[in-house]
Amino acid sequence: MESKDQAKMTSFDEVIHNVGGCGHFQGLVGLAVYAIMIVSVSGMMFMAFGSYNPGWTCLDDILSPENITAQNASESERSGDQCQNFNTCQNRSFLSGTSTVTTEWSLVCDQTWALDVILTVQIVGVMLGAYIIGHLGDCLGRRGSLYGMVALHCVANLLAVFSPSWEFFAAVRFFIGIAVGAILTTGPLIPQEFTSPFCRGVLGTLPDWSFGSALFAVAVIVLKDWRHLHVLIAVASGLVFLPVFWVPESFRWLAVQGRDSQAAAVTDKMARLNKRPSPSSELVKSIAESERQRALVENSARYSYLDLFRNSSIRKSTICMGFVWFFMAIIYFGISFNVTALSGDFYLNFLILSVMEIASILFALPVMSFLSRRWGSVLHLFIVTLACFGVTIVTRTLGGDPEDEHNENENELKGKLIVGLVVVAKLSIIAAWNVVLIFCVELFPTAVRNLAFGYCNTLTRVGTLIGPILFPKDPALLYIAMACMGVFTVFSAVLVLVLPETKGQPLEDMLPSKALLNGTHHLRRIESDQIEQHGDLDLMEVDEHGKIV
Repeated sequence: MESKDQAKMTSFDEVIHNVGGCGHFQGLVGLAVYAIMIVSVSGMMFMAFGSYNPGWTCLDDILSPENITAQNASESERSGDQCQNFNTCQNRSFLSGTSTVTTEWSLVCDQTWALDVILTVQIVGVMLGAYIIGHLGDCLGRRGSLYGMVALHCVANLLAVFSPSWEFFAAVRFFIGIAVGAILTTGPLIPQEFTSPFCRGVLGTLPDWSFGSALFAVAVIVLKDWRHLHVLIAVASGLVFLPVFWVPESFRWLAVQGRDSQAAAVTDKMARLNKRPSPSSELVKSIAESERQRALVENSARYSYLDLFRNSSIRKSTICMGFVWFFMAIIYFGISFNVTALSGDFYLNFLILSVMEIASILFALPVMSFLSRRWGSVLHLFIVTLACFGVTIVTRTLGGDPEDEHNENENELKGKLIVGLVVVAKLSIIAAWNVVLIFCVELFPTAVRNLAFGYCNTLTRVGTLIGPILFPKDPALLYIAMACMGVFTVFSAVLVLVLPETKGQPLEDMLPSKALLNGTHHLRRIESDQIEQHGDLDLMEVDEHGKIV
């Protein structure tokens, strides 16, 4: 039976509050979806291992001391003479114990360009996946598009095992990239659309990317074989696909699409698992109908990426968020592919860097809880700025030529300080991204939220390509790149402050209407108490400041 509190519900956020916005249901959905995202990280990071060269030896005249010592380790490949020896050697052998894409097809010396091609093809696939999932998610639904990409990820990884050439492997990596780009774009949306504002903040700080990187690093250490890794990823993808039979479609999306009965069934499922009273189907249908009223003045219920720029109410958010994601991608991936100061074992370093990223949650969660979305983002970006400019200050202050033996102690101190500052910058940019992710969810209405994430993720992949290029090969010039990163973070902080605050605000479901009548009055979101005072939504006009006229 419908309670008095339920009878007063006028929005989906109030429905979520009454059936439980942070209960068992949200925990199970979050677990199922974040497991998918954790597995997909391996698809993005695979070439960090696949391009690894463990070193090689030439077996021609193996008893000759010259040949035994000349082509031994991968470091020796920096010399042109060693590459000449590699090309003339008839019987080459890579060091045992490690099997990578590099060792499989001897992609060294004058063939290393093939590794860049493979990575570029993959990133292009990621960009395409982020683009198409926006349309698929908003047209076909969040769940169907997400799990369809999980299936593609599983099949493509199995197919990669049987690659006869690096060209074929690159083609397979393209489809893996599509799946990864789509998953990382639409994955965060499903749990967020079922939760309360507080729970959205908690979910947004979960270190799924960092945890996935750490698990992948462990798998690399244990297996050390690119084919075995692809099999493991395919099996894991198959396992995380199984909850497709339980995870429901977003009831917000169902309501927007006019599938009220299915939306009511989802809210009933939420209430049962959270042990709360279930709202009546008539109430859910009534709320869904009131939300769809906003779409009546639109020319079409279908949206495209142009609507992100065409609608004045979200145009600023679209432009600002796009640049923020772009700059953060340049910083994160630029640092990730160029932090080589840590000495030691390749596998251990990979694991350490990944595990350290998980610590970002220790900074992001308290900030998300006590500060607004805007100032929480700015705080983390400010720390990144200090760390980036700190590298420049340390480099220019301590000075010293890294090759000068007389400055050995000074150079050692400088190196340790730079490594520490770069690590701080990397952790802080991840923490900032966690806050910005939730900020982005709350900024865009349900009708175009998937499109907005697709747009932002596409710009992120552009930043992924640009980031590593900005970092010089010469470590002595690292401070220049870090100074550029500092400028990018300052610009990002300014863009964040331009946006409206969203913490504690209900999620919008429909785009604000286009101009009514003479174009001077605009339909804005109207709070429930205003609706009760002024009557039917269809009969109200609202000025540009959100006041009823």
